[in-house]
Amino acid sequence: MSFRYFKHLLRFSSIQSIIVLALISIPNLCGASTQTTPKGGIDWILVVDTSASMRGVGGTKNIFEPVKNSITEFVNTARLGDTVTIYSFDQDVTLNANDVSINSNADRGKLKQIISSLQAQGMRTYTGKAVQKALQHSAFLNKRADALGRTVSIVFLTDGLEDVRGIPNPISIPSNTQLLPDQQCKPYIFFVSLGLKEHEKQLNDFASNPALCGKGQVLRDPGGVQLNKLAENIRPVLITPKLDVNLPTAKLQPVLPGTTTEPLNINGISNVNGKVSLQLEDPQQSGIRLIPPDRTIELVANQATVIPVRLQIPAEAKGGASRLRLVLTIADQAMSGDKPQGVNAPITIDLPITIKSKLQIQPTKIDFGSIEAGKTTETQSLLVNTNISGTASLQLQGNSKDVSIAEPSAAISLEPGETKIPVQLQVTDSNFAGDRTFTLVLTPDNPIVSPVSAGVHLYILMPLGRKIIIWSLLGLLVLLIALIVVCLIQRKTPLELVEHFRNRKYLEGALVVLEPLPQSSEDQEISLTHQHKNKVCLSELIPVIAATNSDAELVTVWRAGKKNIDLHCLKGVIFVNTKNINTDELYDEDIIEIGNVRLQFNWIEHQRPSELSSGQTNS
Repeated sequence: MSFRYFKHLLRFSSIQSIIVLALISIPNLCGASTQTTPKGGIDWILVVDTSASMRGVGGTKNIFEPVKNSITEFVNTARLGDTVTIYSFDQDVTLNANDVSINSNADRGKLKQIISSLQAQGMRTYTGKAVQKALQHSAFLNKRADALGRTVSIVFLTDGLEDVRGIPNPISIPSNTQLLPDQQCKPYIFFVSLGLKEHEKQLNDFASNPALCGKGQVLRDPGGVQLNKLAENIRPVLITPKLDVNLPTAKLQPVLPGTTTEPLNINGISNVNGKVSLQLEDPQQSGIRLIPPDRTIELVANQATVIPVRLQIPAEAKGGASRLRLVLTIADQAMSGDKPQGVNAPITIDLPITIKSKLQIQPTKIDFGSIEAGKTTETQSLLVNTNISGTASLQLQGNSKDVSIAEPSAAISLEPGETKIPVQLQVTDSNFAGDRTFTLVLTPDNPIVSPVSAGVHLYILMPLGRKIIIWSLLGLLVLLIALIVVCLIQRKTPLELVEHFRNRKYLEGALVVLEPLPQSSEDQEISLTHQHKNKVCLSELIPVIAATNSDAELVTVWRAGKKNIDLHCLKGVIFVNTKNINTDELYDEDIIEIGNVRLQFNWIEHQRPSELSSGQTNS
């Protein structure tokens, strides 16, 4: 018995009680150093609400005496080897009895005096801190060297809602969930709700926390009318052989077909030594199996045991979610015994597992060769290998302008295994020639499957008709440029230049009649340029020549890219510059003689070469 115990005892007990308890405690104090706690017992942690509402303050029912009677009944029914710890709580938490071992009736008497001294006078209900203290003490008990094989049972008795008004930085009930992992599924927790009014709902959530492995319960007893049966209702729960399991995670990570999963640890605990077997149920017949397929797990009483589970996924497993069930079956008579039906029925754990979907295409590069714009390519085949069912669509991505998918024209149906997909591309008529590379993407409608892609190469040819048009346009463009250049060089407008090209084959210059002089001065000079002819007979221009029985013709001749005018004798005798000729090239101011007719040929800037040389020398 500690000094702290006596401190609180002075608050709640009479002097006579203190003396009696001191006398009772002496043998226990003397033997405390050598005493050990026997295996197989129950460590009771009783947490009692001592707020004023428990004795009827505020219009509630006075239930505090029945509560103390109920705790006394726990002590009466406690077996040798059990221990009892008592906490009371109102605006704070008080330790009234600390791990008192039940080794004799004297121990029970000591506990009954402590219970009798409890008073409900507190002004607040600090439930959060009471839960914390009980869990901390439970963790301490489970770390003792002799904890193996023992059971810890925490029993809370309270009549209503938590009330922490005026308490600085109060510990909330939910915040205590961080202490649960250290408990390793060992303690049982019973929240006994005795209030007639509203019930503390946070206790419900706390009791159902998965970290308690199903050992948390809320017992509703408004007004405490069944408190006399509380002990006989709780003890069977603790001593009946029972198996509890807990799956920390509700879902395995997605796995690939043909692989083995990482170990999935299941926390198992039993209140007696025993054996259980593990089996896997596969309603969808997916072929998934346990590794190893059959195993027996040995459980030590009240000791958490990690059961690693690994699954073998067949290579042909279908992708997607698969609903499996793990079944733990009692394989030991020590655990099954002659118990009521359903007490030790097989435990099933739903195990949803997602098999990663496989989606592959071959080839990863497709060459559609050459195709003329406006045409459809030849059919190429894509081989799709998958483990899913559903539909998928093909799209083009990248430099695919003016290229579309002609086939398949609708969604692609996928089934587990290999699927052959014929693919054709359509090139629009407006396309230009050249190499194209882009990507063909296969996108399933199943969101858990990632799209796959294949690279595409295509060379687009230009149609012959379009080539002709384009080259014609280019030719016209070149001609236009040449025309502009010539116009600039010749300093002529395009119309003038056209006119020049039209007249370049015609005769130029003029003939001046020297003898005989014509009657009219207007007939003396005859323009050859105005004739718009490339050759003409002199007799046509000058009628008097016809009487000479001689005739000649003027002809336009091109030599070495230069325009010349020749005089060609048709009949009779023709002289040019007093020289008898048959054909002669005429130059500016040449004199032509036909009979008695003398003519002068004028063609400006077309002097004889000898004259040009002479002119250069003279200069």
